[in-house]
Amino acid sequence: MKLNFKKMMYVKVLIMVIAIWFVPMTYSNGAEAPAGDVAEAPVANAFNNDWYDARATFYGDIHGGDTQKKKVEEKMTTQKKEMEVVKDLDLERYMGRWYEIASFPSIFQPKNGVDTRATYTLNPDGTVDVLNETWNGGKRAFIQGSAYKTDPKRDEAKFKVKFYVPPFLPIIPVTGDYWVLYIDPEYQHAVIGQASRSYLWILSRTAHVEEETYKQLLEKAVEEGYDVSKLHKTPQSDTPPESNAAPDDTKDQMLK
Repeated sequence: MKLNFKKMMYVKVLIMVIAIWFVPMTYSNGAEAPAGDVAEAPVANAFNNDWYDARATFYGDIHGGDTQKKKVEEKMTTQKKEMEVVKDLDLERYMGRWYEIASFPSIFQPKNGVDTRATYTLNPDGTVDVLNETWNGGKRAFIQGSAYKTDPKRDEAKFKVKFYVPPFLPIIPVTGDYWVLYIDPEYQHAVIGQASRSYLWILSRTAHVEEETYKQLLEKAVEEGYDVSKLHKTPQSDTPPESNAAPDDTKDQMLK
């Protein structure tokens, strides 16, 4: 039986493409990495490097260059680098109301929430009272919690935020990271993230920001390895609602 040389070559190329494209990236212990969690891999071992090099090289070759390979390498380098947080944050200046301009979609916030905001109040012991509010269908959803420095001895603006759920019987503590990645000199705009880069918030003292300012805030997030294409802009009214101007939604809550 004669073998068709061209068909054999096609089959080999197809097998190579499948192998390069679909071999899962693994952690150093061999477990498959969760989607979107590249930054959490303990060590980029030889297999990871070879897989990315092969994938990027092949993709670049078929498009006539190394452009795609460089993009993959740059993305991995950015995601692996340790995030820089604000140092020597003036906590008293940071207190007050902040409006959510944009955020990553989260199961902890109502999907169609509008006029979302957070209000922070400093306590005598250095902890912070947190009030998160949003409006959905004319009803106000909210949750109250507290924040504290992750390490009081360090000057980094890394906080832990603790809430108690569910709203009808708040007895279960839920704790999350709150890292101030950027604050402008006037304390009018801020970028908030956390260790895994799974959450991101763009905050402002006003309900609306200029487009140029928004772009600058996005650039700050990109510098810290965030994929800002996942950001969802939060609708804000020209006249922000008062907390007591709508009935409370006791079935819904939000965390931030």
